[in-house]
Amino acid sequence: MKLTVGTYTKRESRGIYTLELHDKLWHLNLIHQISNPTYLSRMKDTLFTVVSEGDKGGIAAIQASEPVDQFLEDGAAPCYVSVIKDRNVVMSANYHKGCVDVFTFDGKLNHIQKIEYVAGSKAHYIEYNARYNLVFVCDLGLEAIYAYTIGKDNKLSFLHHYRCEKGSGPRHLVVHPEEPYVYVLTELSSELLVLKLDKNGFELMSKKSLLPEGQDQKKWGAAIRITHDGNFIYTSNRGHDSISVFETLEYGRFVRMIQNVSSEGIQPRDFALSADEDFLVVGNLDSDSLTLFSRNKQSGLLTLMQRDFKVPEPCCILFD
Repeated sequence: MKLTVGTYTKRESRGIYTLELHDKLWHLNLIHQISNPTYLSRMKDTLFTVVSEGDKGGIAAIQASEPVDQFLEDGAAPCYVSVIKDRNVVMSANYHKGCVDVFTFDGKLNHIQKIEYVAGSKAHYIEYNARYNLVFVCDLGLEAIYAYTIGKDNKLSFLHHYRCEKGSGPRHLVVHPEEPYVYVLTELSSELLVLKLDKNGFELMSKKSLLPEGQDQKKWGAAIRITHDGNFIYTSNRGHDSISVFETLEYGRFVRMIQNVSSEGIQPRDFALSADEDFLVVGNLDSDSLTLFSRNKQSGLLTLMQRDFKVPEPCCILFD
C-alpha cells in the first residue's frame, strides 16, 4: 500500500512525501517540493493540496508529481481541501479568512463560488456526502455545522445549520453509512457529538469526551474517522497525544469508548485508515513521526506495530 503525507514546511519538511506500507512503513520519498501542503485530497490521477506562496494562499493541482494548475489569492491559505469525484468538483475551507470556495476541475481550477461567513468565522472543514447528497461545513469560530445542497451548476445552497455549545469548537465530522447520524469532533472541548439529521435539520442525541474518564485537562481534538460498517469511530487528541476508539450503539445513536492508546508521538494532528481497514497510521506533527497500528475488524481495537517512523512535520495522511 502507498501513502501520501502532507506537511508543514516550517522546519525540516520540503513538501509532499510518499511511503510504502508492507507490514511496516518504509521508503520515504519527497515527490513534490511545495510550501505548507498541510491538507490533501485526491481525484483520479490528480492530487489537490492547499498551498502558501508569499502573502498569497490557495490550492494546487498536481499530476505525476508535477503542478498542473493553482488558484492563489491574497491572504492565508485554506486549511482543508476535498473533492466530489463524480462532479469534478474541488472545495476548500479557509480557517483564517472565514470562507469556503468551490471549483470545477477540467485540467484547470475554475473558481465558481465563494461563501463568506460573518466575523469570527474559522471555517475548518468542507466535505460532500453522497448518501445525503449534501455538503457539510464545520466552522470552529462560529461553533456551527452547516449543511448545503449542491445544484446542477455545482454551487452550494444553504439548507440547515446546528449551533454547538459555546467553547466547543467543531472541527471535523463523519457520517454514519446507514443510520441518520452525524458525528462531530470538537477541538476546544474535545468531545464527540452525535447529531441526528433529518429533513428538519440537526438534533443532538448524545456526546462523549475524547479522553478517558477522569482526564479532561488536555483538550485539543484533531481528527476523526469512521469505519465502512459504521460500527467504530476513531479520534485523535493532540493535548493528550492519544487515539480513542469508540463503538457505536443503538444503531449509531450513542457511542462508547472502548480503547485509548498513546499515539507514540507528540501532537497526532491526523491519521487515516487503510482501504481494507486493517491498519491505522498516525501523523505526529511535533515529533516528526508516523505510528502504525494494526486493527481488529471484529473488536475495533488497535495494536501497536511500529513507532517513530521519521517523516518531517506530518499533518495529513492519505492512503492512495
